[in-house]
Amino acid sequence: MHTTTLRPLARRIALSVSALALGAALLSGCGGSPDSMKGKSYGRDGQLGLTNTNPHLINTPHAQNIQQDANFAKQKAKEVQGVGSVRLVIDGATMRAYVTPSAGMNSAQREEMRARVQSQLAFNMPRYKVVTELAQ
Repeated sequence: MHTTTLRPLARRIALSVSALALGAALLSGCGGSPDSMKGKSYGRDGQLGLTNTNPHLINTPHAQNIQQDANFAKQKAKEVQGVGSVRLVIDGATMRAYVTPSAGMNSAQREEMRARVQSQLAFNMPRYKVVTELAQ
């Protein structure tokens, strides 16, 4: 055979092989176990599963009240090293934490402890605007 006739033939073979490989890859991606093919539905809560995915939202039956929020916030604030006591004031969406440092801390340590309490409460209580101050 002539060399000019081999090149188009080799191209056709290469295209056929690549088309078959692509088809096989596409078909294998569509397969799966019957369990993985089942659709997932929302919980039957009347809010498209919202209460099941985030149970502490205010509009859910599992929402915490202000006293539970305050107890949890005090617990989280007291986890920070150097905290002596915590007094909380919740006014709407604002939570003010007045923190009394442990004895023997200098002013730089007190400010660092205040900043850690601020960070801890802001992370754990996202629905409140948290303001942390050192108690006088």
